[in-house]
Amino acid sequence: MRRFTALALLAPLLVASSASGGESEIRSNIRAFFETDDVAKRQESAARIESDPAFDRAKMSDWLHTAGLIPAREPGVSEITVPLRDHSSRRVLLRLPSGYTADRAWPLIYALHGQGGRAEQIMQYVEHILGDDLEQFVIAAPDQYDEVVIHHTRWPPTGEHPALLGAIRRAINVNSGRVYCLGYSRGGHTSWTLGVLHADQFAGVVPLAGTFLLEQIDGLWDRFLPSLAHTRVLCVWGALDLRDDGGQTSGDGGIAGLNRKLRNACASEHIPATLIELPDADHFNVLPPADKLRELLKTEREHAPETITHRFRHPYQARAYWLEGHDWTGRMWDDQPLTLKLRAGESELAPDQLRAATIRAYSATLGELSGERKGQSIRVSRRNVKELTVWLFDGMIDWGEPVELNVSGRVAFKDKLTPSVFVCLSQAARTYDFDRLCWAGLRYSRSRAKPVTAETDFPDPFGE
Repeated sequence: MRRFTALALLAPLLVASSASGGESEIRSNIRAFFETDDVAKRQESAARIESDPAFDRAKMSDWLHTAGLIPAREPGVSEITVPLRDHSSRRVLLRLPSGYTADRAWPLIYALHGQGGRAEQIMQYVEHILGDDLEQFVIAAPDQYDEVVIHHTRWPPTGEHPALLGAIRRAINVNSGRVYCLGYSRGGHTSWTLGVLHADQFAGVVPLAGTFLLEQIDGLWDRFLPSLAHTRVLCVWGALDLRDDGGQTSGDGGIAGLNRKLRNACASEHIPATLIELPDADHFNVLPPADKLRELLKTEREHAPETITHRFRHPYQARAYWLEGHDWTGRMWDDQPLTLKLRAGESELAPDQLRAATIRAYSATLGELSGERKGQSIRVSRRNVKELTVWLFDGMIDWGEPVELNVSGRVAFKDKLTPSVFVCLSQAARTYDFDRLCWAGLRYSRSRAKPVTAETDFPDPFGE
């Protein structure tokens, strides 16, 4: 767990004079904030920023991007190595456009290779399909990544993809409102998985020659797809992609057959997804239509949707826009067999009834965060989540009026909130997301919520 601070008493606030103020001074104080974990010094930096005559909350994102927080890096191909929570590490290949500089934010394509492939191969593929648009994007390709689907059996999970995205944001000046996940084959499966488990991190998801895999429990599609309600999806596959991993004709129609069903499921759930079948393509020659790809890569992430529905398997996945879950409660879908409970009249010898029992068992182990905001009212429901935080961004509420938070049918908070530079910069330093800034938060625990302060504990957002 990490603290914003452990101080019981606030340090004296240092007020900057108008003579020493200005945007340059604000950037300097932002750097000072990020350069230390000392809470008293961070509070002093935040106080100087807030009292500066040039301070304007609307400019904070730009100041963060131009404050020199990201190290300089030459255009071209390089790599970084990212440590993971299981003490392994992952190599990430980076391609920076010819005009790259670290003093402006760049859209990012997070590119995922197929089974047996390497980062270099998916990098070449993305370069090819971008064509004339290549120099507009940073491309980051993790090599030999591990977690690929929701039913991944490795336990506990490493949380590697959020960790990699966090490391990339620390290495490259990324426009977090324009991050796109694109993968081919195994990478296409992973793109679907990351889309539903981390939808708030992406403006768009592009699974190619892949599908949304849940093994024998594809009946859970309707549980997970609502997470993509605010994320654009472009899924493209070949009509001749009919074989399984062993090269045999698949009983479920292979990727083509599953994606035809998935297209119907997305339509039923009203997901903003475009699913395209290429009539003459198989598994190895899928290319997304250039106009559709270009359109998706112009999409910007929705920062604070009015409604959220998010289901997940592990606590590190419990983040969705303005909701963040913390402590888990109840049965978890781990690596142990689940106990199936048949209802009266059901038999394990009846395939449909056994399947229904299986879907119920897995559904009961999923965490859930759902929320709706309207005016000054925020309603939140949860499942298998004990504690949570509601984050408040500019534009979500009227700071001059009381906010009412209702959690699971009970009023947990009703009062005014004050936007805080300290909270904003603390969360920005925690996530390196400089484009969706949290100016206040409500931490819910034990049937009531309190404003986030310097005393509030938070786990690492990248699962480390």
